Parts: sequence; structure tokens; C-alpha cells
Amino acid sequence: MKKKVIKYVEKAVAAVAAARGFADVELSEIGIELPREKAFGDFSSNIAMQLAGRWKDNPRKIGAALKDELDKETDLAEVTIAGPGFINMRLTFPCWHQRLQEIIESGADFAQLDYGQGRRVLVEFVSANPTGPLHIGHGRGAAVGDVLARLLTWAGFSVDREYYVNDAGNQMMVLGRSLRWRYLELQGQRQGEIPEGYYQGGYLLDLAKELLADQGAELTAANVDEEDDAGLEFFTKFAADAILAGIRDDLDLFGVGFEHWTSEKKFFTSGLVDDALADLKKKEVLYEEEGATWFASSRFGDEKDRVVVRANGVKTYFASDIAYHREKYERGYDLLIDVWGADHHGYVPRLKAAIEALGHEPESFAAILVQLVSLSRGGTPVAMSTRAGQFITLEEVVREVGKDAARYFFLTRRSDSQLDFDLELAKSKNNDNPVYYAQYAHARICSIFRRAEEEGVKPNCDRASFAASLTLPEELDLIKKLDNFTALLESAARTLELHRITYYLDELAAQLHSYYNRNKVITEDLQVSGDRLLLVGAIRQVIKICLTLLGVSAPEKM
Repeated sequence: MKKKVIKYVEKAVAAVAAARGFADVELSEIGIELPREKAFGDFSSNIAMQLAGRWKDNPRKIGAALKDELDKETDLAEVTIAGPGFINMRLTFPCWHQRLQEIIESGADFAQLDYGQGRRVLVEFVSANPTGPLHIGHGRGAAVGDVLARLLTWAGFSVDREYYVNDAGNQMMVLGRSLRWRYLELQGQRQGEIPEGYYQGGYLLDLAKELLADQGAELTAANVDEEDDAGLEFFTKFAADAILAGIRDDLDLFGVGFEHWTSEKKFFTSGLVDDALADLKKKEVLYEEEGATWFASSRFGDEKDRVVVRANGVKTYFASDIAYHREKYERGYDLLIDVWGADHHGYVPRLKAAIEALGHEPESFAAILVQLVSLSRGGTPVAMSTRAGQFITLEEVVREVGKDAARYFFLTRRSDSQLDFDLELAKSKNNDNPVYYAQYAHARICSIFRRAEEEGVKPNCDRASFAASLTLPEELDLIKKLDNFTALLESAARTLELHRITYYLDELAAQLHSYYNRNKVITEDLQVSGDRLLLVGAIRQVIKICLTLLGVSAPEKM
């Protein structure tokens, strides 16, 4: 409806401009907003103030001239001038009823967008080191990445999901040593506490038991000699493969899948890191200093230059990240989005610098930073220490509260703000639980339709009287809320702000529950009953789209 009103305003501006002898007015954007108060109407415009300086006239006078033109539009029930020249507009009931009809006829495809225009996007998320199971912090990143991919697909992008397996570097050797120590401990060859700096979690003891059951005690001396790293690869590979398989299972349980799993190790073994550095050297943005090789990232807005090859010849993680993102572009993606932990905020400028140095627009890369999750149970904090290997895994949370509640809770706040996840609240079956509140709205409408069927009442599909009885203020507010859904999704896709979906769904569910508590849907008046079924059916349709985008089920009974 906003687009419809913009066209009316554009038409009025053109008419007033012509009457004043001005050429066609070119405005990049007509300012149309929702008024702060309902009494002002459905839409408000500051166009008169925009034109005042250009036309050198009082904005209220311009507004009055525009009002005269807008009064000619039959879809506008009322046009008023407020304050310094704001134009407030109210649409007719039939206009809103027609919009409801369009929403219903769109069905499950309502609010699908062409905003992305088929551009290819790669969303890389989770990408946890295969050194331990996923914890709830990873779960939040998984929910954000998966829902972002769903939203961008809905908005008209061609989207792939990718998990970058960090299977190179020192942390993998530490993993191998940790498993070897636990393996020897089971055979009585190691006693006491596992050495500091090794991975502490009990999951390694479980892996050691699996290894012992699989291999017995017959591994070669080279494999188990802690002074010899030659045989360490066996333990490292066994642990990494088992942990990664567990990660895949946990993500599957959480309803998250990936089109691609990419190994960091391949970038070193295949020479892709060397190729990327050679490319940067050719572009004259690498230099040698104190035996190390530096990338001149400060030339591209970073606060300082960054080492890509240390003085000992070892390439840094940043070097492999440059190669990785270079390879993403080579695969033909137009936009790269990485979902990272909030502690990576300082990494964004240097990667953008590398992307620009490689010849790509910095705006073609975006990083979503995900803040920490604090866990509580009924308001009491749950202590966690990843250093000591004591943490709540994603699997534990999903199995306790369910996939739907876990996903929804992770998305109830901005990704860059801290989140308190209360396990007891997530399991509760009352309106304090936001996912229950939203799902119950869908189930309630399904119940209404079951009762309507039992009583032989059907939605009023007669075009001549379609929704004619829907004139209550709360009914119009609900139609307006549904109308705003398209703009909401486009804004969320443009800003990459997923919490807008849960906020919208919370508000829509609240409006629905409030309306239902004050008004019967099935009444003795068949016209009213049929029209109200149209309205709640459209609400159910939009609630289901929201829940689907969030990866949450839409139950018909609760």
C-alpha cells in the first residue's frame, strides 16, 4: 500500500509542478512513513518540506496544493495538512479490503521478493574448529546463518551455505596430543591431570574409549610416543573425523544443513594460499620487513598492516583466510557473508582490505557478529567454562527444549547483543514463552477453521461483498500489519537484521490474540463470520511464512 500511496503523491507533485511552470521534479525518494499516531491516518509524507527549498515557497502552501490533487484520488478517504506541512492520508475501507484479497490470493508466496535479482550469495557460518562438540554459542551462530540464508532466498537471491572446517594449524596438533594422552591414560600409562594446554573435555575420554575398542592396545610405539610427532597424525585424524561427524549430527538435529563443507587444510596443500599471496605481490601490496611478509592493509582503511608470512616461514591464519575468500569470488559469488563470533570484530577491516586489494568491492563482503549466550535455568545462571571443558553442548540444549524453541530463542535479540537463554522458559507452555506464543497463534486459527467447518461456515469469497464487514479499528490494524510484511522482509534482507522477523511475529501474534479475545470469529451473522475467517486465514498464512523462515514448525494443534 505504501507503493500505491507513493504513486499518488508522485502524480500530485507532477500536477502541482506543471501548474507552477516547473519542469518534472526528480526526487530520488518520496518520503512516506507510518504516522506516529493512528489519528493522523495511514501514511504521512514530508514531501512539501522537501519541495519548499526547491520551489522557494512555504511548505504548508505547497502541502495545500498537493492536498487538492490528492483529494481527487478515490482510494484516499481523507487528506489533511499537519504542523509545518506534513501531509497525512487515510485510505478507504474498500482499498484495504482489496489489499487483503491480494494477500490471500498470493497464498504461500505472499511477500516473496525480487530484491536479490538472482545474485549469488555465499553464507559461511558456524565453521567451528573440529576440536570439540558445538556449544550454545555455536548454536546461535548456526541459527543466524541458516535463517539468513532462508531470508535471502525468499528475497530473491541465489544462496549457498558453507561450513569452513578449520582443520589446519596448531590446534589440530593439540587435539591429537590430547586424544593420545587419554588413550594412554586408559591403559594405565598416564596418571594425574591432563597437561595444561590440552583439551580438557570429557568428550576426549569418550573418543579414547572408542579408539581403544577399535584399535585395542596395538598402536605402534611411534603413534603413542609423546616425544615423537611423526605418528601424531593418526590421533589427530581420528579425533577430527569423529568430532566433525558429531558436529554434522548436531546441526542436523538443529535443522541446519550446508551445500558445501570446505577444508582449510586444502588451501595449504593445494597451493591456493601461495597463489593468493602471489596475486597480492603482483599488485604490489606485500612487502618484507624483519624477515616477515606483510600485507599493506592500512592502505585500504585498516588500522595497521598485517603479517601474512612469519619470519620462520609459517603462513598466518589471515593468509589462508585471504586465499579462502579469493576462492569464493572465483566460484562466482556476488556477495559473501560470514557469521562470526563478536570477538572477531577487529578482523573485519583487515579482511575488507584484502578483498579490496584483490580487486573486489569491499561492500560485496559483510560480516555478522554474534554475541555470547549466557545460559540460565529459571533465572539462575548456569556456570560454564570452556577452558575446563565444562560447557553445555548444543545437542543438550536442543534435546531438552526442542529444536523450535532453541532456534526461536537464538533469534529473539539482535545478533550483536548478548542473549540470556533461560532453559525453563524455553520449555514452558504459556504466553511468557515467545515461541509458544507465536505457534499458539497459528494453532488457534487452525482451531477456528475446524470449528467453522463443523458449523458449515466458510470464508466469504464473494468479490462483490469481499471483507465488507471488516471495519473495526483492530481489523484494519491487522490488515495494515499484514500489508507491512513485505516491507519488513525487504528491510531485514537489506540490513541483515533477522530479529526483525521475530519482533514482527511477536507483534502480529499479540494483535491476533487481542482481537480474538474481544471478538468472536464465528457468529450468527454469516457475512461477518465469513469475512473474519478471511482475515484470520490471512494472518495464519503470514504467521506460517514467518515460522518457516525461522526454521520453526507451525503446529495445527497445541
